[in-house]
Amino acid sequence: MNQILGEIEKNSIEKIMATIGEYKDKPRIDIRVYFLPDAGPDNWKPTKKGINLSLNQWADFKGLVEIIDAALKK
Repeated sequence: MNQILGEIEKNSIEKIMATIGEYKDKPRIDIRVYFLPDAGPDNWKPTKKGINLSLNQWADFKGLVEIIDAALKK
């Protein structure tokens, strides 16, 4: 089962959720868009829109975020 680490509201029926889980006994970080179907307010469902990263890919991604932050400060 994935542990929800945080979420960002995209609009009234979509949000971006960051979760951590395991695949083949290895940790994975998942950043994915979820949507709210008509079934109710606590029934968020994942979409195909997202990314699932290994720990090595996560380290590379964090480095990329630092590069993006530096570019935005210019």
